[in-house]
Amino acid sequence: MRCSDSVLFRASSHPGDVDMPDRDDSRGRRDVGGTTRRLLEAAAAEFVEHGYDKAVVSDIARRAGVTTGAVYARWPHKSDVMVAALDRIFEEILPEQRIKDFGLDALPVDDIFVLWGAYLLSSDATQDVLVQVFGSARNNAAVQERLQRFLGDQADQLGHLVERGKEEGIFDPALSTAAVTLVIQSIGIGTHLLLSAGRDDRQIPSEREWAEEIARLVDGLKPQGQ
Repeated sequence: MRCSDSVLFRASSHPGDVDMPDRDDSRGRRDVGGTTRRLLEAAAAEFVEHGYDKAVVSDIARRAGVTTGAVYARWPHKSDVMVAALDRIFEEILPEQRIKDFGLDALPVDDIFVLWGAYLLSSDATQDVLVQVFGSARNNAAVQERLQRFLGDQADQLGHLVERGKEEGIFDPALSTAAVTLVIQSIGIGTHLLLSAGRDDRQIPSEREWAEEIARLVDGLKPQGQ
């Protein structure tokens, strides 16, 4: 599977953008031409396609259109550039950022969760990233630490949405925020992992069937009688 270098990042997705100098790189030099950004995008794409262990620094450099020296000038080791890329990936796929990207932030919380749930059947970069991260985390402490941090941040942001739903009278205030958050997080990650493994078509619901089921689950969070 070939992953576009910019699929995970909005920074390079706008036609006509001028490649202006980025902020200073990790060693204080001016990052003329957005080299650091391109390297992070290339490293992210390599991670999605090959995983942490099989990603190669020379391939990252070639993908970004630079030499390996440009990589090592910013990150002394392969692990450093891969972790930096993973950090940036996670920033882009956290719930608050995704909701903003999809233009859902002004909607009621129940509508946000219904639309988010319906979208889970669609294959996208998030699914590919999570599959690789969970696989790599088994044997790599740095990836495992980043994954744990991401899952914690994801749970916190989902929990804030649940609390917002309670404050707005959409969700039953008697419900445990931690329990609801875990259910939502489990549905999201579990769906990504199951679909990535490949399922028989007869085991995959239609988009309409799935959306209706998600809507029923969200309705179950509302106060009784509402």
